[in-house]
Amino acid sequence: MSDELERRVQALEEMLAHRDGEVQDLSDMVSQQWKRIEKLEREIERTKDRIITLEDEVGDGPEASQKPPHW
Repeated sequence: MSDELERRVQALEEMLAHRDGEVQDLSDMVSQQWKRIEKLEREIERTKDRIITLEDEVGDGPEASQKPPHW
């Protein structure tokens, strides 16, 4: 193999190695973000359940937009 061709192949191998590292980094980030999204979705569901429970306990109270009777 000529020196020029060998140099070009080496440059391509280096670029490929960098791209492989970048792809792995991005894959790790996506995995972490997906876990975070799943955790946030579970928190939202728990919050919704708590709100529903509180609404059931409170029942039909005065509307938030209504002024109290002493006003």
